[in-house]
Amino acid sequence: MGNRVIVLILLGLAWIGGQPLWAQTPPTAVVTDPAIDAKLPAALAGITVPSHGVEMDAILYLASGEGPHGTVLLLHGLPGYESNFDLAQSIRRAGWNVLIFHYRGTWGTAGTFSMSSAIEDTAEAVRFVRDPANAVKYRSDPKRLVIVGHSLGGFLAGYEASHDADITAVAMIAAVNMGRVNTDAKERENRLKRWETQLHPVRGASAPELFAEAERHGKEWDYVQWAQGLRMSPVLLVEADDQNHADMEAFAEVLRQKGAVALKQVAVATDHSFSDHRIALQGIVVEWLETLKK
Repeated sequence: MGNRVIVLILLGLAWIGGQPLWAQTPPTAVVTDPAIDAKLPAALAGITVPSHGVEMDAILYLASGEGPHGTVLLLHGLPGYESNFDLAQSIRRAGWNVLIFHYRGTWGTAGTFSMSSAIEDTAEAVRFVRDPANAVKYRSDPKRLVIVGHSLGGFLAGYEASHDADITAVAMIAAVNMGRVNTDAKERENRLKRWETQLHPVRGASAPELFAEAERHGKEWDYVQWAQGLRMSPVLLVEADDQNHADMEAFAEVLRQKGAVALKQVAVATDHSFSDHRIALQGIVVEWLETLKK
């Protein structure tokens, strides 16, 4: 059975019996800058990642030191108002390179957006990280590639990891299950209204079109169906109190039924963006990444 943890972290002035409530101590990388490597310091590179004739805008956080460093591909949601740059910084302090990119048709990257194109873009980002020339250039280990995704990014992370056995590990944070967004009429309508107000940075796709695309793919995009492909991989599921909670619970249960060898499931009492639990989120992810080094 996987390791299931319910995290109720109360930040700020919360007291019982005169003692502050604190469920865990943040890892050093979350709260402390590392020693400076004068020869090979941490750095930030604005780059592009090619995908189907488009150069996707990307940011590469380079860890300090010679390495080679493992790389975390950090996928934001749709459109990605919460892009988790704070999480990227903590992951880099923990010794990983971090790549964040913008899918075709989002945030000024050329092309038009669709769910299918975002799946393709994720695969191309994986290809970019594994390219031997890029591995040398960025002091990275192409065989240590972890995908961490939030919201739609969590869906994309799970899809890529379930279709690529060489991905080291995958973390899905408040992941939307695109295979099931149309199954409940009331919830579909609520999601549709939210999405219609959030697609300003997205080119070439409307919310109804994206929901229709998801409906066409149905079972193929139901991440519960990916459990068999992920049962032998380290998997981190981080849930919030949001519309995706039930789907992630169902996914975790099927993973356990399939005999998942390295499942960690964490539930955090917060909103979809982890707005008041950013330190907690960083701590959960960084602690999990540390286990991958052992």
